[in-house]
Amino acid sequence: MVSVSASSVFVGRGNELSALLRAVDIPHVRAVFVAGEAGIGKSRLVAEFAARQDSRTLVLIGRCPEFGNAGVPFAPFIAVLRALLRELGAAELAALLPARPALARWIPELAAENRPADTDSDRIRLFGELLTLLEQLAAQRSLVLILEDLHWADDSSRELLAFLAANLAEPQVLIVGTYRPSGSAALRRLVAELRRNPAVQVIAPEPLTKHEVGRQLAALLGREPEPPLIARVFERSAGNPLFVEALSQSPDDTPAELTDLLLAAQADLEDAPREVLQLAAVAGSPVEHDLLAAAAELPAAQLRNTLRQLIDHHLLLPTDTGYEFRHVLIREAVYQDLLPIERKRLHARLTELLRDQPGLLPPERGNAELSRHAHAAGQHSTALTSALAAAMDAAQAGAHPERLHHLDVVLEIWSKVADEQTVDLGAATQRLIDYWTRTTDSNPEPHRTTDHPKLERLVVLEHIVDACGHTNAVKRGIKAADQALAQINSESEPVRAARLHQQRAQLRNQNGTGGHEDLQQALTLLPADPPTLLRGEILAELAATHVFAGDSRTARDNALAALAIADHQDSGRASGNALAARAHAYLGLAEEDSQIAVQHFARARAAAQEAQDVHTLLSVATWESAALVAAGDYSAAIETIQQGLRTAHEAFQFGERGPILVVKWAQALTALGRWAQAEELIADTLSAPSPPLSTAALQLCRARIALARGEFEVARTTVLAAEEQLGQAGWVGPYRLELSGVQAELAQADPARAARILADALSTDDVRKYPQETWPLLVLGTRLPEQARDFEPLADALPCTTRVDAAHRAVFTAATTSADWQTAVTAWQGLSQPFEQARTLFHCARAELADGDRSAAQTALRAAAILADDLGAKPLAEAIRDTADRARLPLDESAPVRTAPPRTFGLTTRELDVLRLVAQGLSNRQIAAELFISANTAGVHVSRILTKLSATSRTEAAALAHQHRLLDTAAP
Repeated sequence: MVSVSASSVFVGRGNELSALLRAVDIPHVRAVFVAGEAGIGKSRLVAEFAARQDSRTLVLIGRCPEFGNAGVPFAPFIAVLRALLRELGAAELAALLPARPALARWIPELAAENRPADTDSDRIRLFGELLTLLEQLAAQRSLVLILEDLHWADDSSRELLAFLAANLAEPQVLIVGTYRPSGSAALRRLVAELRRNPAVQVIAPEPLTKHEVGRQLAALLGREPEPPLIARVFERSAGNPLFVEALSQSPDDTPAELTDLLLAAQADLEDAPREVLQLAAVAGSPVEHDLLAAAAELPAAQLRNTLRQLIDHHLLLPTDTGYEFRHVLIREAVYQDLLPIERKRLHARLTELLRDQPGLLPPERGNAELSRHAHAAGQHSTALTSALAAAMDAAQAGAHPERLHHLDVVLEIWSKVADEQTVDLGAATQRLIDYWTRTTDSNPEPHRTTDHPKLERLVVLEHIVDACGHTNAVKRGIKAADQALAQINSESEPVRAARLHQQRAQLRNQNGTGGHEDLQQALTLLPADPPTLLRGEILAELAATHVFAGDSRTARDNALAALAIADHQDSGRASGNALAARAHAYLGLAEEDSQIAVQHFARARAAAQEAQDVHTLLSVATWESAALVAAGDYSAAIETIQQGLRTAHEAFQFGERGPILVVKWAQALTALGRWAQAEELIADTLSAPSPPLSTAALQLCRARIALARGEFEVARTTVLAAEEQLGQAGWVGPYRLELSGVQAELAQADPARAARILADALSTDDVRKYPQETWPLLVLGTRLPEQARDFEPLADALPCTTRVDAAHRAVFTAATTSADWQTAVTAWQGLSQPFEQARTLFHCARAELADGDRSAAQTALRAAAILADDLGAKPLAEAIRDTADRARLPLDESAPVRTAPPRTFGLTTRELDVLRLVAQGLSNRQIAAELFISANTAGVHVSRILTKLSATSRTEAAALAHQHRLLDTAAP
């Protein structure tokens, strides 16, 4: 036999290995990705790293199968959990999980009879359980989670990986992933996004040097290679370790491709080892021992001998439950070398085995694997049924991208099984029949069950629409909805058609094309009596459409109609309470009377809590905080925001729902003049990946603060960043108006340009939809006297729905007429906006000077100067002093004697807050919840604190904090 040359000697990679080993000891590093092309030695590097961990470190390894979405969702993480199951046992592992663990959907052994799996398919809850499990394990011992071949990761695994990288708060956990940069555009985008976080690092091993190739050859050959041999192998391998191995035995051969070199290793294999190797290649790597043994049909002794030969010659490696190819390129070479008829025959053998003996594979893999092999074998009926089962499994696991893949396979096979719009499900299991006799998870009513159950192609399309709605596959979902609606007779099945119109509207809203027409069509199809929950949901969505379009009256009508339907639902029914919560929230947004709006939001919160619907509760918090900020009730807004962020933490949805709440918090802090706190909050949030709209909104807050402080270059740079993030989608209208205002302020030195910016912004349809953002633009226009008169008709027509609007209108009126400026000053004094108050006092003082009332002017200037100085608003403070100097009005500039500030070791205010909580013994996750920041950001702060204090541990940092009285400077 010819073997693939391999050596246990680790050659080169000293820098890369050191970087990995250092990452374990750096508290703030959460993930390291090893990037490199096939054969460069990623797995060998990671294996060496794992081998050098001490016995107290738990190393868990999961590998992504080559078939990605065609296989089981969450494959590498399920492999990790199964390794944990073998390590700890079911009882000990279950003890670390909730009473009814969602993870039991992955590992059925965790669902004992008295603690069944939770049937809720909320993937965030499932993600949160895994996150908590890893952190609990890491609290006891260091934990390294190795994920191999991430370029093949299924979509759900990538989402889970991103979730863990963003949320892991325990410093003793490190994720190490390997991937090929050329292998997956989706994975490349994910890594690029994650790299914005300082907790994520990327290592890219370089090709071996000529000297390192020589050392590898020496290890492979068992002797010192001749210099000409080293030169030939180095030139032909380009320093790729796998190529060096393949060339070590035949450096002078000139095969067309590396595949030929890899196949040379099996050229002299005997029949039995070659056939087993081919079976393993068709089955996929890794392959379960039981499946390979059943397919090989060899006596046990001969099978053991055959497998031992393949392992000894470095073609296969043993795993806990089976075998994997030493390198996937070897598997690919063996598979591609098979004739098509040979592949089909082997796929057919595996299909027969998996169909008759499903226990040969873990339950979570069975249907997906059977579908793949049956499809490749041309056994279309089996492939279709198993793809339907795999789609069901994926849906119930919350793995909608993989569900969508299997549904697409169903449609691909459909015409090969039946020419009609239905296929017979008679041979399917009762569980599968029960599942497929309803359209989607959101529609539990059965469809025409009979003694001979058939599946409609239309039902598959409905499931595709539903899956696309969960995965943001907007174009695919709209296309499927179009096809489904073309097949439905809306007169005979109005509810079914209405639901599809509703789903298509939701998809169209996601891509900004608007779903209003679909919602109206759905409403037309549904009878008003009896009032159905679906009709109520559609009315609520219409209310949302109208309230965000500035049509408060229509929004109020739709929300009231939805609320009436919610009230007709069975008492205590979760769906009815959730609908009532949304309806009250939209009524609060549409209500001009702030007191009535507060009452609606209180009812919305109560209904969402009664429904135990975290998603709705977070939405209500978001909408209420937005309304409170718009109304100028900033303290109440911050309280609501913090409650929402705490809920998001508890539900493991901080990364998804936190950013927009943080935006509202930053806006409230900016308005209150708490600029240092706002900037710290913005910096914390932008240190981790955030959605583009949230990023842009936070940048606009930062730009406003910079403008007020006179940091014009910072403001200019920040505005450009915000503009890039905003885009042109329809729902960014309010932020584009705010952007125009900041741009116009930056252009004050060029009045003509500032006027053009304002004129362009105020000529759009958005100005009447969003009066809260339009009033500041009109006030800004008053600084351009030749333009102000042009804006008066718009000001006369624009509504004032809040006290903030009224204050802006008072300023506009005072600036464009001879009205008393004191009215505007009084309006701002009641709103706790010190900057606007100072600016209005300044303009009031100038008006008093023009009227000759020097005493009143001096009083206003002094009050404005105090506010401007306290804020650090330098341009305004300088303008106030310049006016006072020219008018010869003295300002009291005496200041209290300030004592020297205490030593803080360079710690920021936020870091002092974190240090206070560290001293109390709180974990990173607990710190994050207390300070309403992400767990990852909390970890970054702890790491910076340790560095600034030169402390080696949290305990030492706490001791230093007490010793130097640092906690006295932290916020109470």
